[in-house]
Amino acid sequence: MKKYAFVFGISILAMAPSFAQDTIEPYNNSNIAFTIPEKDLIPESIAYDPATGSFFMGSTRKGKIIRRDRNGNIMDFGAAKQHGMWMVIGLKIDIDRRILWACSSGGDNLEDYSLKDDQEGRPAGIFKYDLDSGKLLGKFIYNAPGEVHFFNDIAIAPNGDVFVTHMFQDHAIYRIKNGSETLEKVYTSDVIQYPNGIAFSENGEKLYVAHSDGIALINISSGEISPLEIPDGLKISRRESIDGLYFYKNSLVGIQSDINTVNRLFLDENGSKIIRSQPLEIKHPMMDTPTTGEIVKDEFYYIANAQFGKFDENGLLPMHKLYEPVILKVRLDYEY
Repeated sequence: MKKYAFVFGISILAMAPSFAQDTIEPYNNSNIAFTIPEKDLIPESIAYDPATGSFFMGSTRKGKIIRRDRNGNIMDFGAAKQHGMWMVIGLKIDIDRRILWACSSGGDNLEDYSLKDDQEGRPAGIFKYDLDSGKLLGKFIYNAPGEVHFFNDIAIAPNGDVFVTHMFQDHAIYRIKNGSETLEKVYTSDVIQYPNGIAFSENGEKLYVAHSDGIALINISSGEISPLEIPDGLKISRRESIDGLYFYKNSLVGIQSDINTVNRLFLDENGSKIIRSQPLEIKHPMMDTPTTGEIVKDEFYYIANAQFGKFDENGLLPMHKLYEPVILKVRLDYEY
């Protein structure tokens, strides 16, 4: 989750071929895939199940997950705040094992949430569901007074191990081994600050972590953590930092929420540095804090309007000031 209306405002990036990001004009290639007729969903995450053609989306406002089937029918995957769910942040589907993984964290976007970070702390957890039945298979919770936790996003290794970004109490990557009932901290480094989106290379040998200062590269076999090299002029930190991050054909697709941009970042043969970038979408008129997405074959589906800015001192704005969540899609197998 990039822009935390309830946490703090760090941001994301936009990139024109010239890298003159401060003066970039709209660059629109996306089409509307579908909308969700629930204005106050305030979604952050989306996942896709190719076996059923269903999309899943998580609500930061209602603490629930919804499912949209291939025919456009929409239903709740589970009741709001069921099993102690807070804001739903990252979602990821383990297709082979038919598991839906969800990050959930406390925060002011959640309806009726009243905990204060400096007093009660902030709870967070990772929830494991049977994708087909919706049955809760397990949950991994951190909830201690004075501790401020936030599980952010998820990547699944080829062997089924689950890697999760975590911030605030510590800036770290956690892991749940396939078949394990234990959540363990596996990576911490000064290189990684406020980790967010996370993605494996196709062979699972490299793990890319978007964070407030750029993108970190983790070598899985050695455990080495290093900054991903970038070309001069490319801005992927602070205001231009990346929220959702995805691997596609030796490139990374990144959503830069604060500057309303979707960008493709091409890697060298070793996957150790970015050699060039290509904007896919900049300032689409439907955008209002784009957050995360999902690659479906050669198209990228993403949440265009999480609407995190639609809060004031009294809470969420009235319905007439909100819009239906919009999912946009853009082709990836095309040289724009």
